[in-house]
Amino acid sequence: MAKARCFDIALIKFKEIQNRFPHLIMTLDYDDEFVDLSMEIPKQSGIDFDICLNLQNEDELHIVTNYLWCQFFSAHSELLVEKFFESVVGLINGNYRILQYVRNDEVYKAFLQKPKDDNWETIYKGYQKIRMPWTTVKKNVIQNGKDSKLITIHKVNS
Repeated sequence: MAKARCFDIALIKFKEIQNRFPHLIMTLDYDDEFVDLSMEIPKQSGIDFDICLNLQNEDELHIVTNYLWCQFFSAHSELLVEKFFESVVGLINGNYRILQYVRNDEVYKAFLQKPKDDNWETIYKGYQKIRMPWTTVKKNVIQNGKDSKLITIHKVNS
């Protein structure tokens, strides 16, 4: 099977992330059946939730958690690849956060944010569910290394 067009770009960035956090377990998968390349970063000492990174459809870089799914397209853009890298590093080191809007532990919106001056800048608008304007939602912040209420974007029915 031929390598994806942006395979080498993704691999370099994934390895840079591994090198930035050598104390964390990260597993590269070159043969994932659904994506071109993936790297799993499981919950462990130093990281509060699972993160999966992958390259899909030749040139899409993805950050996947149970709380937000980000897509950076196209990996041919150095600017977007750097934004992807900074986002992953920021999630791991706790500088970036996931802001959710929830009601009764049901997520309506989720954003990836980074600090800017004395506030937060949204750099990725992720999951959004239709809600009626009169529906009251509360903010929930998920940030590595901080006390966070982990609310998944997809409810599992028992």
